[in-house]
Amino acid sequence: MKMPRIVPVVLFILVLALSACVPTSFSVPTEIHINPGDDVEQAVVAVDGDGRSHIAGIVNDRLVYYRTRFGEPLVTVTFTMSGSGANWVQYDPDIAVTDSGTAYVVWIERHGGPEQFVCWRSLPLYPPPGGYTKYCNPMDGTNQSTGLVQVATNGTVVYAVYDRLYTTDGHGRIYSLRYKELTDTTNTGDVYWYINYFETGDVYSMDMVVDSNGKLHTLFLENYTTTGLPPYTKRLAYRSNVSVLADGTMNQIWNIFEGSSLNATTNVSLTIHTSSGVPRVASVSIDTVSGIDKIWVDSCEVSGCGNKDSHQVVLPSSWNSYSVIDELELLGIGENLFLSFIGYDNTPPTGVPQVYYVDPYSGDVPWKPSSGTDTYKFDLEMTRVEPRPESSSTVPFPVMAWLETDGVTKEYYVYDGAFSKTQVSQDGCIAPPFSGDINSNGVYLSGVWDACGNTWFSTQAWDMNLPLLLK
Repeated sequence: MKMPRIVPVVLFILVLALSACVPTSFSVPTEIHINPGDDVEQAVVAVDGDGRSHIAGIVNDRLVYYRTRFGEPLVTVTFTMSGSGANWVQYDPDIAVTDSGTAYVVWIERHGGPEQFVCWRSLPLYPPPGGYTKYCNPMDGTNQSTGLVQVATNGTVVYAVYDRLYTTDGHGRIYSLRYKELTDTTNTGDVYWYINYFETGDVYSMDMVVDSNGKLHTLFLENYTTTGLPPYTKRLAYRSNVSVLADGTMNQIWNIFEGSSLNATTNVSLTIHTSSGVPRVASVSIDTVSGIDKIWVDSCEVSGCGNKDSHQVVLPSSWNSYSVIDELELLGIGENLFLSFIGYDNTPPTGVPQVYYVDPYSGDVPWKPSSGTDTYKFDLEMTRVEPRPESSSTVPFPVMAWLETDGVTKEYYVYDGAFSKTQVSQDGCIAPPFSGDINSNGVYLSGVWDACGNTWFSTQAWDMNLPLLLK
């Protein structure tokens, strides 16, 4: 079986081609507000096919939606709840948008008590008569959740994955992990029904991707038990509705790995690429053996999950005796896989994390696009961007974004996978670490990030008269 590789010469040629189309200019960062003086928190962003950015966040315990091109508000919506007072709250939003501009927002609500419920709403490009509905559409009726919900789209089909709380024993664990297609809510079922196997579970991290045929692929790093109590067994599991049982339960299954060495603190990542033209789904995770973090890429064919392959990413020998990896991102573009991660080895000075970037199958020395300074790097993101229209290149390329801070100075960087690293913003304040999110659609790339108590937005600059923040 041929696995995707970029030999050094090909990689060099690809880098030269990308250098003509890199996103080196961005719109001046704009502070996102619904009303003057408020603070949008927990912001996430999605981009439609015409370059509009759709942002979801939280203001004063209420979900908000903000649509923009270059930062100016095109549409803003503040959601409501049926009650008010202590613990009537909305939080942990996620957002996906179709190419045509319909946004799908999911979030968690509490209705005055500790119980958590999953909600969702769609917001079409043009509001219906009477305006947008501004309250919870229950994802799962009256079933409680542990607080897990995510969305993903291929530009046409949108899915949500969420969980159901097992309330019988009071241990706060999951009895079912569910999926629902939000563009066709009759398409629903279990990702995994723990109770059917006399188990309960807890998900450490999860990722999901929708393939070109509208099928959902999920990856989750979890623990499970048959008693509800410790000891728990860690498991890395893949599920897809490429094939399902009569009740909709996902039946394309791969329990990739089970064991205590799975690193539960580093989030997993899932993507789709091709190998000799055959679509494959690939995941990346960390296996920690004797205190050494090792990166594994596991993949199988999108249809049927045949030709499984498990590959340990070869890193320089300095990572063999000391390896700490905090974040992972895996991205497939055509026949190629791109891996980025934040971590550090035993190269002096140790304890200084850096951002690295490599073809996971090549054995090459990873590139280090971060500055190398003694700053903490976090919130790594990676996405695919198409070449600019004026570029002679036709090769899509990976874009990475991350945040750096020394405790006072806070910097937001974007890197194009070739030569260009852009500092999109720099702020100075003594404040807790901030967070960020990026998303792309074709040639459009946008990001939101929190710095010094405010949420900011920037997008690639395309108009000649737009004020630019330059490289």
